[in-house]
Amino acid sequence: MKISVIIPVYNIKKEYLEKCIDSLETQSGMEKGSFEVIAVDDGSKAETAAVLDELQNKNTCLRVIHQENGGTSVARNTGLDNASGEYVLFVDGDDWISGDCLKNILTEMERDPADILFFGYATSYTNREMNRVLQDPDERLWNRETLELAVLEGNPLLGPVEVGAPWGKLIRRQTIEDGHVRYTPGLKKGQDTVFVLHLMEHSSKFRYYPYLGYHYRISGSSVSKRFNPEIVDIMEKTLSEYKKFTEKYEKDSRFINAVNRKYYKVLTGEYQELFYTHPLNKESERTRITGFHRLIEREPYREAIENVDASGMGLFDRLQLHLIRKKKIGFLFMVRKMENILRNTVVRKYD
Repeated sequence: MKISVIIPVYNIKKEYLEKCIDSLETQSGMEKGSFEVIAVDDGSKAETAAVLDELQNKNTCLRVIHQENGGTSVARNTGLDNASGEYVLFVDGDDWISGDCLKNILTEMERDPADILFFGYATSYTNREMNRVLQDPDERLWNRETLELAVLEGNPLLGPVEVGAPWGKLIRRQTIEDGHVRYTPGLKKGQDTVFVLHLMEHSSKFRYYPYLGYHYRISGSSVSKRFNPEIVDIMEKTLSEYKKFTEKYEKDSRFINAVNRKYYKVLTGEYQELFYTHPLNKESERTRITGFHRLIEREPYREAIENVDASGMGLFDRLQLHLIRKKKIGFLFMVRKMENILRNTVVRKYD
């Protein structure tokens, strides 16, 4: 068995699932039995489970595993525990791959083996696709430290590459097993980046293949902007995993500073956008201001605010930092609400 394709499934639309599985079943250039598709039904509704069973009856490559709902992390771990391929490819159930993807990435991997082979993708909107393929990749970028730092804080030189996503990568399964790498159950956000960081730490060779093989569906109903009163607790669990990673592997000051910047980024991003300034937040202005004020007085937020470098920030981000340092939280929230209104207006205009 060459490739194990792992698909976590939770209440995905029938047409999306069918397109995903069909894109795998109809792969060109792959011998029968050379790959398997493991779809892990993570406690979906009966309709989704039935669709998967129907697809399993029609598709020889598909194996469906039904389990109680445990979250995407648990579903991906179940897939890994049941995989038998030499390589692992993660695919989300509402995405799909190109018709010759498995053949091409396998051929490229066997031509010059690596622990992780990255490849290009396209973001698929309702009426268009945008290709994300890094042309003429700089070989100096494909080393462990550069990639791990890119997972934590991005890297403009790796712009088209979703470094921290599990998909868009063909992974040597022995690397996963030798490092005992699994997803961390209980994380609701950032679970992919935590997994990829640990995977990279146990990998020694990385390569990029400038080929468009993955199609990532952008849904207008994304949950990423929904009101979330638990966002602080959720993100602090993830941020804590980043800190544990730097401590476990004795990372240098670049990583420590990157994690501090991550604390500042979620403070000015998710915390405000999904809770403190979200229009569905019914708490009084005073309560929200008091809560945010208490938050910025805590470590490591206080240290992150003190040490964040403003030199590369735009005007709006500089203003946010100034207001936070001066503890002008009411003004901060007002500015953020105005920015959200302006941004949503632009998004609606060009969507």
